[in-house]
Amino acid sequence: MQSFTPLKAALAGLLHDLGKLYQRAYWGRPPEGVSDWSHPAYTAWAVLRWREWFPDAEELARAAARHHEGWHTKPEWQPKSPAEWCVALADTYASSERKEVDEKSGRAPETPLKSVLANLRVQGVYGEKDWGYSMVRAGQEVGQKPGEAYPEARPNVSQDTYWRIVERLDARLDELARFKPSGEILLSNLLGIFQELLWNVPSDTQGEPDVSLFDHLRLTGAIAAALWAYHGTAPTVEALRDEAPEKFLLVLGDLGGIQGHIYRIQGAQTGVGGLAKRLRARSLEVSLAAEAMGLDLLRRTGFTPLQRIMSAGGKFYLLLPNTEAVKRALEEVRKEWETWALEQGATLLPFLAEHAFAPAGFKAFSKELQQAHRKLALAKLRPLSSRLDKPYLNPTNVSLRPCAACGVRPAKSASDALCCGCERDAHLGRLIPKRQEVGFFKDNPPKPHYRFPGWSVALKPSKHYTLRTRLDFAPAAYPWEPRLLAGHIPTLRDALKLGNWRDLSEYQDWARKQGLWEEEEGGREEDDPLTLAELAEFSTGAKYLGALMLDADRMGEAFATGFVNEKGQDHSSPSRIASLSRMLELFFAGEVLELIRNPETYAERLGWDELKAREKARRYPLIYSVYAGGDDLFLLGPWDVLLEFALDLEALYRQFTQHNNLTLSGGFVLVNPSLPIPLLAEAVQEAEKQAKKDGRNRLHLFGQSVPWNELRGLVRWVQDFQRHLNAESKLGLSSALAYRLLRLWKQHKQGDPAQQMRYKPLLAYTLRERNEEIRQHYLQLSNHTDPAWKHLPVWLQWGLYLER
Repeated sequence: MQSFTPLKAALAGLLHDLGKLYQRAYWGRPPEGVSDWSHPAYTAWAVLRWREWFPDAEELARAAARHHEGWHTKPEWQPKSPAEWCVALADTYASSERKEVDEKSGRAPETPLKSVLANLRVQGVYGEKDWGYSMVRAGQEVGQKPGEAYPEARPNVSQDTYWRIVERLDARLDELARFKPSGEILLSNLLGIFQELLWNVPSDTQGEPDVSLFDHLRLTGAIAAALWAYHGTAPTVEALRDEAPEKFLLVLGDLGGIQGHIYRIQGAQTGVGGLAKRLRARSLEVSLAAEAMGLDLLRRTGFTPLQRIMSAGGKFYLLLPNTEAVKRALEEVRKEWETWALEQGATLLPFLAEHAFAPAGFKAFSKELQQAHRKLALAKLRPLSSRLDKPYLNPTNVSLRPCAACGVRPAKSASDALCCGCERDAHLGRLIPKRQEVGFFKDNPPKPHYRFPGWSVALKPSKHYTLRTRLDFAPAAYPWEPRLLAGHIPTLRDALKLGNWRDLSEYQDWARKQGLWEEEEGGREEDDPLTLAELAEFSTGAKYLGALMLDADRMGEAFATGFVNEKGQDHSSPSRIASLSRMLELFFAGEVLELIRNPETYAERLGWDELKAREKARRYPLIYSVYAGGDDLFLLGPWDVLLEFALDLEALYRQFTQHNNLTLSGGFVLVNPSLPIPLLAEAVQEAEKQAKKDGRNRLHLFGQSVPWNELRGLVRWVQDFQRHLNAESKLGLSSALAYRLLRLWKQHKQGDPAQQMRYKPLLAYTLRERNEEIRQHYLQLSNHTDPAWKHLPVWLQWGLYLER
């Protein structure tokens, strides 16, 4: 057993239930070489089919297949050796021991994967638990794509869909075979392929089918690797089965000061330019810093990114063995990252916390997460703790003149305006729309790049590790994974899609006349980013920039107690928690950006006709994602486009969660594009907080928090108001009359309660000389309980800004 390593344990865990896929695809007609009907037999068969990839393929097949200690009627699939017991225990810890279908009769499983979000009990209520995911949607190819992770009442799940997935998996494995992968490269490629093809395949069809086979496989692999590493090279079965010691270490990494770091850009005030590019580059830097810190710790401890069981919003969770070597590496990483943070001006503060727990902790994993979060909160009380007794000395060869863009780091020299970081941000911000891979380099990184302890990160693939910023699952000769980090930056090409200019030259002439053109070294190209001033100019009516901040409601409750049922039983397995985190990240980092880039993807789902879909396809790509991931987002863009987008996104989120208590709250403001970013961010944050304070499930805009369903109803009032303002008849609605309506509303809201209803006769008097259509329409406002009256300032200001 000396040859069995944590990497092999991870691989065996990742493969252990792969037989379920083949079992369901071959239902009733097993291929030659499958010893019996059970899924472990299919797992062994599948591993041995690809024996040329795997060193010690026979041992790996046994370790992967013999993972059911409770199968007394099939002792051949019970674990015997320590390696087999390691995988069997990891399987149990990841979810629970389950009864499987072994009979040679019956129908192929047609149970769909249910939504882990709908299965949450939030505020005492579940979501739409009976709906499930189609494994292959009609007219679509097999594999994960944007716009498909939405539960349906009648999902497409059958033996045929399983067969199509198996065919695609075999094709992907044939592609991979060309690279002759091994070790971490093999593990990484398999993980990516499984994400593509197994994300909507249920792991368990007999119990609660709300965990995907992909999530269960990856968690089992991570647990197996950590368990084997804890015990060393030759553990006994008795030692592996002993559940008393705290064998596991849950490491949480987080970055503090994120918003201040992103928004601390003075370019709009100082005239150094490139504000839009720097803003996106700063946001990407935060995401990549968190990735690099996690990868740094994994590299020092000898583990792969499979141990990163969750990662979103600048925070990561690593599952590691509770050993002294890991703790020493953790302390080394903490010291080096705190030194780096101080050298960068301490605008980003790295925090690391660890929580040790015994195997029993996997049974109610949410409680272990809560304990880990408490320790992280304590760590945040002592930022830069390893540097507190060491004074920071500025090198004598560095200028003490502050950078004109960030105002924190020193400029490169006395004659330069910018620091190295802000100069880099301008270059990287221009490249982000053009690149789809982010590489982590141990040495010789291409320029420009971010430099972190242990890694340099550039917008090119790396043989050491590469993140793909699109859902691209093609096998490669290096380790990779899809991570939707790059966001969306509107470009000149997106502006040209509006159809107002024939080519870039004509647009350039127009932009120069408007005072919007920002010269670039070497000239601007079609895939260069638009400036914030250009985005504001594309607004209908008043030329303001819109800012939208949205946050998922009650997610703290969902992770803490969402899997505790009415009887108090806690079903928060690691696989469920990881699946919940992954699905949230998929929506905020993936679906949001797909709605921006390719809104036609959702035309049928959101009920748009062809004309409306084309119009949104012209306008939504003008939205700028400052950040989108985890469970929140911050967007900028033409203000009217952003409001329309917010309504579509909220409708999409309701379909995604299928849960009445999983809602969105947000804030919206429109501002002059020259407003300093810190002030803009502060304004939209306050609006979002007010929406939460006023009851959640609403958007705060134009001074009021409006529930989403009522906000949709106000859109008709905005449209009618516009039409009435533009009526040629002298008896039409004038802006003066509009402001008179606003005064009546204020008198009603602010007056003596006994006098509040006086507005009704005054309203009738005000409308007495208007034409019949307008008079009858606005007399509806006499109903003081109607949302149109309650939120009159919202639709009134919305319409007035559209007509400016």
